[in-house]
Amino acid sequence: MPMKRTFAIACALAAMAVSAMTAQAADKPPIKIGLLLPLTGVVASYGITYRTAFNMAVDDINNAGGINGSKIEMLLEDDRQVPSESVLLFRKVVSEGAVAVLGPISGGSWENASPLANSLQTPALNWTALKPGLTVKPYALRLHPADDTMVPEGVAEFLKKFPQVKKIIIAGDLKEASGASGVEQFKKAAQAHGLEVLDVIGYQTMTTDFSPIVIKMRGEAPDAVFVSSFAPTTLTLAKEMESQAFDKPVLANALIWPGSFTQAVGTAGKNIYTIGFNTNESAPEIKGHDEFVARFIKVAAETTQLPRPANVCNTTLAYDAITLLANILREKHIDGTTPPEQARAAIKDGLSVIKRWQGFNTITMRDTGDGHIQSHLLAVDVEGKQWKYALPPAERINTPAL
Repeated sequence: MPMKRTFAIACALAAMAVSAMTAQAADKPPIKIGLLLPLTGVVASYGITYRTAFNMAVDDINNAGGINGSKIEMLLEDDRQVPSESVLLFRKVVSEGAVAVLGPISGGSWENASPLANSLQTPALNWTALKPGLTVKPYALRLHPADDTMVPEGVAEFLKKFPQVKKIIIAGDLKEASGASGVEQFKKAAQAHGLEVLDVIGYQTMTTDFSPIVIKMRGEAPDAVFVSSFAPTTLTLAKEMESQAFDKPVLANALIWPGSFTQAVGTAGKNIYTIGFNTNESAPEIKGHDEFVARFIKVAAETTQLPRPANVCNTTLAYDAITLLANILREKHIDGTTPPEQARAAIKDGLSVIKRWQGFNTITMRDTGDGHIQSHLLAVDVEGKQWKYALPPAERINTPAL
């Protein structure tokens, strides 16, 4: 009897200790992380798409007990993809105690936020911007591959699918940083493959009348067109091409990969290709991919007005960004009681030693501070209203990180 009683008392004390520890952890203040997304404006669908993935990641982490006893609190701000707004809101979330900032998403905004992260000594992670040469170490890190690796990989696969292409037109939004950068990368890729560039045609974001531009393209009789502009603008161009029966393959850079392009383009998408590293298609070789896709589509349908099925695109990389950051926070023993300046310095140190990260995506960090993820040619599945890989696995290229 005494032994049983002693054991019962020990169990009760252990339970009380666990309960006390849980209560103490619950009482810890949250770890604040800034998140800058365009939730209104021209590319609001991009921001809503990424917000869904970030909410999933934060829910997963917090429901599993958080980070060292603290929950994650996202300081979400709508920058409308306006660089000046991105800068102001970056400063705002830092002043509110964010230990790191996710975003902003566009090249134009990242171009301003990356040096700002260093001047404010606050880590910033980007998972989308395409313009090369914008990342400023050690406080800024871009997990997403830039166009200097994505465009060459996409063009190489495009020419495997269309070996008859010899003459091209390059068109793009020359007033937007990522659009203009994509045009330059297409020029370099064309030269590398010996393609004749018949013309370079510029336009501006939200151009609504592409009739004269497409008439000009038809008159120059290219074998294909390379395009660099955001999805809404490229969508208008694609619709005008279909209207004028301009039946040539079009390769757009990854600016049209996120968002709802595939749901909106309709039959005009039959000739449209882009460059990316993930689709809604089954990929059992990637651990957890199919489960993530099914869950993302379900959550997006329940919580957003995004067209169905929601485009998974690079939301896997948004999820990876949170997971990577959470891993550093755990390893550096950071919680909500850690002074922000101390936490920021520790996160910066953790980011600086990353050479390779394996999440849903295999990310190899380049000396530039940008990630490399093997990208491939994607085509519009017109009936399924989603992206699909344009080449079978055996025909896709494999480029080592630069």
